[in-house]
This record gives sequence, C-alpha cells and structure tokens, in this order.
Amino acid sequence: MEKKNPVIITTADGSHSVSLGNTGITFHSVFGAYTESQHIFIEAGLRHYLANRPVKELSVFEMGFGTGLNAFLSAIQAGTLKIRIRYIALDLFPLEEAVFRELNYGRQLGAETLYRLLMQAAWGQPVAINDFFILEKQQADLLRWQSQASFDLCFFDAFAPEDQPELWTEQVFVQLKERLKKGGVLTTYCSKSVVRKALMQAGFKVEKLKGPPGKREILRATASP
Repeated sequence: MEKKNPVIITTADGSHSVSLGNTGITFHSVFGAYTESQHIFIEAGLRHYLANRPVKELSVFEMGFGTGLNAFLSAIQAGTLKIRIRYIALDLFPLEEAVFRELNYGRQLGAETLYRLLMQAAWGQPVAINDFFILEKQQADLLRWQSQASFDLCFFDAFAPEDQPELWTEQVFVQLKERLKKGGVLTTYCSKSVVRKALMQAGFKVEKLKGPPGKREILRATASP
C-alpha cells in the first residue's frame, strides 16, 4: 500500500483514529478505536492467553503498528498485571510525529507520558519503555521481514484484505504460525471467510468470537499445542 496523507478523526467512543486521505481507509473502527482494540487484542488476545497460561513474561508480535494503540494498551496491561512484555511491531509507513502527537489516547487513559515514550521510541532497535515493557518497532514489509524470534501472541492488524490482499494469505499465516510458540494465539478483526480459510489451511484452530460495536464477529486462531 502506498503512503497517503493521514487525517485524524474522532470515533464513536471519543478516541481518535486516522483516515488515509479520501480513500475511506481508517486505522480503526469508526465505532470506537479504543473499544475495538481493547476487545480484539487485549481481551480476546492478551488476557485470554494469560487466563490459560499465567506466565510472567510474554512476547507479542504486531503486524501494523499504526497509531500505537495496541502497543499502548498492552503496555498498560503489563504495568497493571506486573508482567514483562517484549513487543515487536512492523509498519512500513510509520506515522509522522506531527500526526501522532495530536492523538488523544494518552489523555483519554491518563497515561500521556507512556504513550509519548512508545511513539517516540527509536525504530530498528529494542527500547526499554519501563521495567515491564520492551518495544521494538521495525519499519519493514512483512513479506520480506526476516526474524528468528518466536512469539506467544500475534496481533494481526493489517489493513483489510481488499486493501492489502497480499498479507491475508495462507503463505503469510504459515510463516506467522512458524514464529508462534505452541499454543500461541493470533487475533484479528477480520472474520471474512477467505481469512478463516487461509488460517485453517495454515494449520490454526480458528474460533469466531463476538465482535466489538459495529462488527459482528472477529477471529481468534490458536497454533497447535
């Protein structure tokens, strides 16, 4: 996907998102950016995983760093639950500071310093945000990204299949499954049949879950234990 001019919008729960010019493409649901991320990636992903495996350290991979909202909510969870999270996120076109400094997530959740640290952290290297959260942002194309790291969780938050069809394929999900530890979990907002089929063909056990406002269903996929 080519880089397009970002415009900040306000979603239904009062949290901001970013729209790409006049394309109709947004980084989050217009029905609530915070609500969507909390529901799909924190509740159905991170907290679900911890409920079944009460560990003190987690490794998370995110496809699509975007506004940093998923990383921000994960960092809040790390501090609240007193667990260490190593978080690696990919984004080929990072938001410029002139855009992300206007986003209201930090103000909404009373954690402006934490959000600023996450967004201003250097790219291409691990950065210890605090005692519980290490962030590594990579400006890279998932299709060409090489890594030997393994993960407990994958937050798959790429743009929709009609906008980035090359990222929603069986081949991509096979590569992600290989990087997930046994029993690892992938969550995504997209529940289209082609995505479910690709995940299942890649060897995941796939569940359809109730979605956040404005979305009937989401997917949670588990790597074979």
